[in-house]
Amino acid sequence: MRIATMNIQNLFHRDLSFLRQNASKNLQDWMQEFQSLLKNPNKQHQELGRMRELAFLMGFSPQATEPFLTLRRKGGHLYVKPLGGERQTRATERVGWNGWVELRSYPLDEKHRSSKVDCIAKADPDILVLQEVEDRASLSDFNKDYLGPKLGGAFEQWLFTEGNDNRGLGHAILTRNGYRIIGFQPHAHERDREGKDLFEMDCPEYTILTPIGDELTIISTRFSEDSRDEDYSAKRKEQNRRIKSYCNRLSAQGKDRIVICGTLGEVSYGNSLRPLLSDREVRDITEHSRFEVIGDMKNNGFSNTGSHSGWLAKHDYLLSSQLLYDHINRCGVYFPKLTKKASVSKLAPLKVNIMDKPMSAPPLLWGEYEAG
Repeated sequence: MRIATMNIQNLFHRDLSFLRQNASKNLQDWMQEFQSLLKNPNKQHQELGRMRELAFLMGFSPQATEPFLTLRRKGGHLYVKPLGGERQTRATERVGWNGWVELRSYPLDEKHRSSKVDCIAKADPDILVLQEVEDRASLSDFNKDYLGPKLGGAFEQWLFTEGNDNRGLGHAILTRNGYRIIGFQPHAHERDREGKDLFEMDCPEYTILTPIGDELTIISTRFSEDSRDEDYSAKRKEQNRRIKSYCNRLSAQGKDRIVICGTLGEVSYGNSLRPLLSDREVRDITEHSRFEVIGDMKNNGFSNTGSHSGWLAKHDYLLSSQLLYDHINRCGVYFPKLTKKASVSKLAPLKVNIMDKPMSAPPLLWGEYEAG
């Protein structure tokens, strides 16, 4: 049995709030690039075009950026045109719907998606658990059109669960090779001490039936991570305590095959993770002697500790109950390949940082367990 998990950070499109979070960093990059181009006395046509793009992005251009487009149904298709164009007929029974919508997301670049698919293909899992998936339709297309060709067939069963995140992000699980999803329990309704949502993106609990009839429980989570302005360690500790209570409940029911995976928001020795990790009833696979590291950690923002135990800045985990941990054949991590920033001479029009420069590249963790 092979299980893999990854914070996929959206499959096809990402909410605009991510752009706003990185606006200041992008602006600095654009200004530096604009200044370097400005110093060049022999500017070529492509460099001049790039300067016009940067002027537009930095707000120097008199052309306003509009977040609205009009959609028109014509011949069974929806057509778009910018705001300010010719007036069109309003919605009628004859012409169909015609109105304004606000764009809330932007498309992700294909090369970043392909690097994630490559990691999944290398792991070749029977069970794949993903965090930060944008919607059910995207998961279906990703499974059929991207994973299917790489794995010799799409996953046979898959489930998307939307939680409390106001961007619609949720969790997903996909199974194949005789592994079946037979149970699902959400925890999106649970509250913290202040009466707010305890889990910003739910913490679903899946029950999987293996081909030999064993039941496996998988808990997928994404804990609160500290930001520049706020410290979420107290809430993260409360989230850990709650998941620990789920493990205690499962153990009392005789269910000792448990996997906890996702982003825990802190390094393993952090204080907020102590409720879950201190008694070692669930074990981090990076501690295992058969743990393998594939890929360049330094280019992904991680530093090696000098041993097999992992990397210092690790926030992504695959935890196994002691029974499963004792039956690990192999386990490891794959780091997606980050595409290097292209030089100015190779830039295509409007191919700018905000679309294809990721904040980070979360790794894919996998574990191979003996049956029984």
